[in-house]
Amino acid sequence: MRGIVGYIIFFAVGLVSAGAYFYQLHPEHSVDADLPRLRKDVDDALERGKRLRDAWNKSTPADEAGTAAPDTVRKD
Repeated sequence: MRGIVGYIIFFAVGLVSAGAYFYQLHPEHSVDADLPRLRKDVDDALERGKRLRDAWNKSTPADEAGTAAPDTVRKD
């Protein structure tokens, strides 16, 4: 357990260090300007996840067994 916590802390410190180094190398970027873009990307990923979950939940038992009739197979 102690090792896992150590790895998580080490990873978090590394992530913060990499972010600080990036913003040092690229002064034209700022955290305040990048947060709305990051929020948009996270919202898009969550929406895609919800659509995937809904599609998974809507699948019929015949689809899961692989015995769906040929006329019910979607061709996306």
